[in-house]
Amino acid sequence: MATGSVPLPPRSATDMEPHSADFSYTCPTHVWFGTGAHTRIGAALPDGVQTVLLINGRSGAADPVMTCLHEVGATIVPLICTGEPTVDTLNNALAQLVDTPVDAVVACGGGAAIDLGKAVCCALSHGVRTYDDLRALSASQMQGPFRLPCIALPTTAGTGAEVTANAVIGVPDQAAKISLRGRGLFPTVAIVDPDLMQGAPAGVVLNSGLDAVTQIFESHTSNAATPFSQALTGSVSATALDVLKQVIDTGDPAAWRDLAWVSHVSGLALANSGLGAAHGLASVIGGRFDAPHGALCGRLLGPVLHQNLSRAAHGSPGHARILHCIEAARATFAPTDRADPLSGFTSWIDGKGLPYLSHWGLSAGDLPELAKKGMAASSSQKNAVALSEADYMHVLSAAL
Repeated sequence: MATGSVPLPPRSATDMEPHSADFSYTCPTHVWFGTGAHTRIGAALPDGVQTVLLINGRSGAADPVMTCLHEVGATIVPLICTGEPTVDTLNNALAQLVDTPVDAVVACGGGAAIDLGKAVCCALSHGVRTYDDLRALSASQMQGPFRLPCIALPTTAGTGAEVTANAVIGVPDQAAKISLRGRGLFPTVAIVDPDLMQGAPAGVVLNSGLDAVTQIFESHTSNAATPFSQALTGSVSATALDVLKQVIDTGDPAAWRDLAWVSHVSGLALANSGLGAAHGLASVIGGRFDAPHGALCGRLLGPVLHQNLSRAAHGSPGHARILHCIEAARATFAPTDRADPLSGFTSWIDGKGLPYLSHWGLSAGDLPELAKKGMAASSSQKNAVALSEADYMHVLSAAL
């Protein structure tokens, strides 16, 4: 914590207000968390599994898992996920498997690889071979569990996709990203091992870490937050940025373990609370421009927090939760502008080279359409407060 920083509001102001609405929560995924946990991959495979489809991302990150699979005698069918999955990516993956039956799906990578793994496993479990057929499955079919076991091992501390009931697929024809949703998309087993995350490039660590932090903050402030999601995000929201800073600045293994936990909790929380305007805008922008999701979230986070605070009823529980997140950022990054408590955070991401939106090809002329679509995005419906189209324009302009 920075010297002389402003103390965080007491937890009673942000986490413990009465909650009269009914709610539910679920996480059918069996989770193993800890340093070296990937070595248990063999025990996670059901008896009788012989052929494993291994979907992995960046080169080398899945090598330790591949070694463990070989040690238990599994035959590996490799499938590389080179970027955020699209309709073509999914269709090509399914086409490759027409004559190659597999007994289990192991997704080892960032959120993109895990989302692709969940979508492929869902398609194989239901005997469908194209994205269109997968989209045509009924809501009840999407609620059923995988027929094949699906094991997720994240190699980035970012999305928490190993415990979410959705898979994001890019649809270029619509310039959009579509989330396949359903309880059936929860992996069977998640193995969260900080050891698998520490070799990621610095830019990936920053982008994915900012995605996790944004998920924590937006889940914490969501208008659909529940006692369950608040219990998850309460203390983590106060420390998430500090943990990310430690990882970026020192690479300390203990900080990596903490960041892996932040990422994992962010997935659990968002699955039970939803997100907010930063993610709503990021999904719209990412569908149209070739921009990394985490980088977009990180650049939009500050402007969304500012705009939310300006529209929240002073003294309300929502106002207190937004303040809690802003104070957490100020506690980690001392302001460079006394009038702006988030100026230190902005200076830090600027110093780390995080691009502004214009870097990805956005111009002022794009903002009205993006604001309108961002306002209508599913994540934006759970934003801390209701924002107008003009508010979305203000956020985009500040991040441009």
